[in-house]
Order: sequence, then C-alpha cells, then structure tokens
Amino acid sequence: MNTHSTEISVAPRHDALSGLLATLAGACRQLAVGETQCLRLQLIAEELFINTVDHGGADPERSVVSLRLIRRQDNIVLHYEDHGLPFDPSSCPLPAVAPDLPGGMGIRLIRGLSREISYRREDEHNIVELVLHPAADQAP
Repeated sequence: MNTHSTEISVAPRHDALSGLLATLAGACRQLAVGETQCLRLQLIAEELFINTVDHGGADPERSVVSLRLIRRQDNIVLHYEDHGLPFDPSSCPLPAVAPDLPGGMGIRLIRGLSREISYRREDEHNIVELVLHPAADQAP
C-alpha cells in the first residue's frame, strides 16, 4: 500500500488560519489531491481550527494545532490534533440551527464531507481523523 503524507503545525490563533489553509492547499498539490477534495479539506480544517481557537481553551503561546494530510491509495485522510478541551466532533450533539444566528453548521459540514470520523483523547490532546468521501476530480 502506498502512503504519502505531509504535516502542518501552527499556533491556535485566528491570524494563523490563512497560512494554515495556504499550506494545506500546497500539501494537496504535493500529494496530487484534486481541487474539489482540497476545497473540502480546507473547509473541514477551517471549522476544526476555528472551534479550537474559539472554544478549545488552548494557550496559543504554549500549544500548537497539527494537521497531517495522508494519501493512502484512493483515500484522503486528515489527521487533526490540538491541545484544547476534550471535544469529539463525531459524536457531539448537533446544535440547533437558527437561520438568524451564526453557528451550528460546522459539525454538520464536517460530518457531511467525511466518510469516516474517528476521535480519541490522548495525553491532553484531541486527535481527530477524517476520511473524505471520494470526489469526481480526485487525482489517481
């Protein structure tokens, strides 16, 4: 089985998001991930990252958010790790959606774009792995 991966680490701060997404786009190109899959990965990474920054309680001076993009045959896997409060996006209750209020769609988006989501808490870290649904433009 051929496996290729790339790793990205940034501080959990809002101003690190644009660099994170740009680096993720570069990793997608490096691993021959198609444009649709890359956009999906960026949406998922942004949702997870903003949740970490806004709700995770991680100290931006002493912790990092790490992403690893992994290509295993036809599977694209996003490994996401933070030092925030325990949070399992695969099993948390879906928040109510109010059309006139922000929020509530991120978990739905993450679950809808992922074929599989696994979560574990290890050494004060949240570790989430997501396998994306295949896309028509996925490079072989």
